[in-house]
Amino acid sequence: MNRKKKIALFYPWLHLYGGGEVFAEDTANKLATKNKIDFYYYKSKKKLHSKLKFKKEITLIPINSSNFIVNFFCSRIMLFAQTYLIFFFNKKINKNYSLVYSLGGEFYSKFKTYQYLHICIFSLNIFEYKNFGLSKIYKKLARFLVVLICRLLIKINRKKFYNVITFSNSKWSYFRARNTYSIKKHKVFYPCFKVPKLYKKSFLSYEKRKDNIVILGRVSADKNIIDAIKIFKKLQKRIPNLYLNIIGPIDKIYYHKIKNNFNLKSIKFHGLISLSKRDKILKKSKYGLNLFYSEHFGRNVLEMQKCGVIVMARNKGGVRELLFNSNQKYENYQDLIEKFRKIYYNRKLRKKIYTKNQIILKEKFTDKNFNTELFKNII
Repeated sequence: MNRKKKIALFYPWLHLYGGGEVFAEDTANKLATKNKIDFYYYKSKKKLHSKLKFKKEITLIPINSSNFIVNFFCSRIMLFAQTYLIFFFNKKINKNYSLVYSLGGEFYSKFKTYQYLHICIFSLNIFEYKNFGLSKIYKKLARFLVVLICRLLIKINRKKFYNVITFSNSKWSYFRARNTYSIKKHKVFYPCFKVPKLYKKSFLSYEKRKDNIVILGRVSADKNIIDAIKIFKKLQKRIPNLYLNIIGPIDKIYYHKIKNNFNLKSIKFHGLISLSKRDKILKKSKYGLNLFYSEHFGRNVLEMQKCGVIVMARNKGGVRELLFNSNQKYENYQDLIEKFRKIYYNRKLRKKIYTKNQIILKEKFTDKNFNTELFKNII
């Protein structure tokens, strides 16, 4: 790439600290090594998250609407914020850019445009909304209404993104995008940034770990942590020595609900901890759980497996591309309980899963792979 190229990057919010924000930060910092970067985001009253560290060469450009009503919705609903970024950039920006790269979802502009899709945020397919963690019908209808309004405001149709170069974080995300838009150019590359290096240990070493289960990610309703605790309690009735570690930022209201309804003996909430502390816990754990309805990729699953944890996740979404044994993929909670017990009581099966994971993860799904794909495809 030419060092003099100037690129416009977009992400709707930067006051949170989830997988999307970390992806935006990491990608921007990598591109800044060879390009001048203007990074646009929607500015709410909340400050830039303190854990997001952008290189000083990156110019952060917060924008917001002077209209109280527009600002109210854009500050509270990420979908509106992304919509406003598209509107704002196409109507009010007169700078010249070599290319535009949206890190948070669908985007189009008058310049050469790339979009990285985690999931189709402007999709009108109401049946897909459960993949966002929405199970209640009124929440699905509310999102449908919001999507419809946003599409009308920026005049989205199936051909709007036809000449946009589309990246996605899994084959599953690509199929979702293909069903929603007309895609001319597309590439799948996995967001394997900042993942731990493979923890190379023998199966005998793995077997010496305690029977600890770990859940990695946000403690919130959409991650179904309450369901996870219920399942853990059922497993404990037959396997009393199990211990559950839950690592990730905590929604205080949701956590209060958990404390009021469960005895948390043998369960520890660690909150948002350093990567080194996280990895230390993972390397002492045997099993991992992911209870999100449909992970579009599942970096948390990858991170756990890189540390030698045998992880189980729902047989939906892009996370299936990270699980290499059918016993790691469950259809429902009863199936999860049965497959967990099957793995727990079958040493031969554990060895098969662990050994195959070590072989595949040695070369695939690495930070190096991600960097190579990023610079090869952004031209």
